[in-house]
Amino acid sequence: MRKKNSPQRGNIMAWFAAFLAFVAVPLAALTIDVVRAFYVYTHLQAATDAACEAAAQALDVSTFIRTGARQIDLGLGASYAGREFAGAVVDQGVVAYSPSLSGLRLLSPTVAECRATASLTLFVPAASPALTVRVASVAEMRVNRR
Repeated sequence: MRKKNSPQRGNIMAWFAAFLAFVAVPLAALTIDVVRAFYVYTHLQAATDAACEAAAQALDVSTFIRTGARQIDLGLGASYAGREFAGAVVDQGVVAYSPSLSGLRLLSPTVAECRATASLTLFVPAASPALTVRVASVAEMRVNRR
């Protein structure tokens, strides 16, 4: 049997403090980073989808009236896409990420492709200083003739 006042008494506190400092706290911070990354990914994808749908609805009216051909006006589409994207990522200051609509191009006269990126600063900087999230979306113009 051990003595009641043994020098090993309370040794578990040191081990528990070391466990918290080197395992539990970094793991909790990493968990927060993963959740934030998924949040940014889903919101960035929704914003890109909205931007691409808006760009796809930018009908080149003069060409449509003159020839009846449906095609996207790229300049107007970029304006629509930028407005929708900016409106969809209004929470960027709360979550601390920097989104940008990085590309809009036409795959055909009636199909637009949008690309977006966001940079997310991590709580655990040892892994990497920032995480870059990239998404893409494709939308087709829908115009009905009367």
